[in-house]
Amino acid sequence: MKILTLTIFSYIFNSQATIAQNCGVERWNIKTLTDKDTTLIDFSKFIKSTVHDQNQLEIPESRTTRLKSETIIYSIDCFIVGYKKDANDKDIHIIIEDLNTDETMVIEIPSYECFEIQKSSRYALFKELQEWFNSNVGQPRSKFEFLETHIPVTITGVGFFDSHHGQIGMAGNGREIHPVLSIQLR
Repeated sequence: MKILTLTIFSYIFNSQATIAQNCGVERWNIKTLTDKDTTLIDFSKFIKSTVHDQNQLEIPESRTTRLKSETIIYSIDCFIVGYKKDANDKDIHIIIEDLNTDETMVIEIPSYECFEIQKSSRYALFKELQEWFNSNVGQPRSKFEFLETHIPVTITGVGFFDSHHGQIGMAGNGREIHPVLSIQLR
């Protein structure tokens, strides 16, 4: 009986470890606030910004560790114009648009189903955000859903620079809000 129990436990543990590896891609620990430099972020304040402002930031030369601009929480009034569930890291990939221009950028809600998220202090937050999104915007699937009627929201989250890899709606400079910390209908 002990061997059967140990075998089942081993199978479950190894299955979760495989899921974790499948979720994480480039700079995953920074995207999910599980890196050691997360302590540099002041979660008690944010800076008002726009999609346009984020699109104007200079592209950094190096992206190996958390950059200074990735220690800032931004609040952005914008429109949600499209979304999907990313096949690589399982995040909800959301395209937002500036209120006054047609500029877009990507924001992402990390998947609470990933092992690293499940063992982090932000598991409940990301689960709540995903459930809110499913109820108020729609259930993300692997193919983009573009909204006929754009949804006005205020999003709050941590700035992030991603590399260009063909994402639809991506800012020209690779700027994202990743992870999203809150979304409110306006």
